[in-house]
Amino acid sequence: MAIYKRCSKCNHDHTTDLRKCIKCGFSLGDKFRVRIKDTASGKWISRTTPTLKAAREIETKFKLAVIEGDILPLKRKPSPAIAFTAYLNHAKITKKTWKDDEQRWNRHVHGKDYLTNSGILNIIKSMQEAGTYQPATILHVLKLIKRVYNWHIAQGLWSSPNPCDSITLPKFDNRLSQPLSLSEVSSLISYLASHHNRRSALVILFALFTGRRKGEILSLTWKDVNFDLEVITCRDTKNGETIIFPLNRSGIAILREARSIKNGDLVFPSSAGCYYKNSFDDTWKRLRARLIKEQVIHSPIRFHDLRHTYASHLASSGKVDIYTLKKLMGHKSISLTERYSHLIDGHLRRSTEVLDGLY
Repeated sequence: MAIYKRCSKCNHDHTTDLRKCIKCGFSLGDKFRVRIKDTASGKWISRTTPTLKAAREIETKFKLAVIEGDILPLKRKPSPAIAFTAYLNHAKITKKTWKDDEQRWNRHVHGKDYLTNSGILNIIKSMQEAGTYQPATILHVLKLIKRVYNWHIAQGLWSSPNPCDSITLPKFDNRLSQPLSLSEVSSLISYLASHHNRRSALVILFALFTGRRKGEILSLTWKDVNFDLEVITCRDTKNGETIIFPLNRSGIAILREARSIKNGDLVFPSSAGCYYKNSFDDTWKRLRARLIKEQVIHSPIRFHDLRHTYASHLASSGKVDIYTLKKLMGHKSISLTERYSHLIDGHLRRSTEVLDGLY
């Protein structure tokens, strides 16, 4: 432990007998700094005082505490606040789905207590009690909060433990999805065949017949379409891999119609020839409300449920095994495809009955 005279200009420490700073030459005033070592943590802490007398009193108190076996409370700097914008700037560079993170945070976390374990539990509880959120959505929100904390910790911006570490992630049945029935698909195809907004109709039909994600469809360019081989190359996939996807006759027909109204390099652009994402989302919501009102479909499905519909009907057809379905869906892990395994059960049972005719 020691007492120093501190320069008010350059914050350099000196012995108490000096009058001028040896670093900048500034006159040393009445500003003293006590440096003491915390016996519990081994870290050095400091106190700044306006007088030498006050500095010596602090030093004496600490010496007395050591002699009596007590430990001077260590005054730690509080952890800086979690800045979601800092994480988001990083995610924009490294994460394809950063917009999903931004939307989830703004919708479910922003303005609420996410700095404590109890506060995060309340966020989860409020979502569960609302009764309008799927377990998977709640899980995504909790994982996002945990990921934001882990990023701050890795950057040295958060010194406290991650409050999500002691929270058990909610479990849910990953097999559940919300596919359209065959009759709903048939009605939807008939409705879209005469729908006036051909650009949006083609996007929806292409999703039904290919099972591609919205981002893959809307970012598809004509250079990635091969009519001779009847394949498309999806470069902007969720897992970062390039996928060459074979097209069926319906998919080819949709692309030929899209080519007839071609406007720029994108296969499915907006009317202005730009990336269709934002305006398409609004169009989809309006169209979905109309589809429900006219009883073309019976529930307010998400656009992503068109992908579930594609996979579900392939799985339940009994003609596509789970490994082929994995390749068609572009899943990186078979565990993602196994959510449709319950639909293949009938096919598996029919397969075992083959032995009845052999023995």
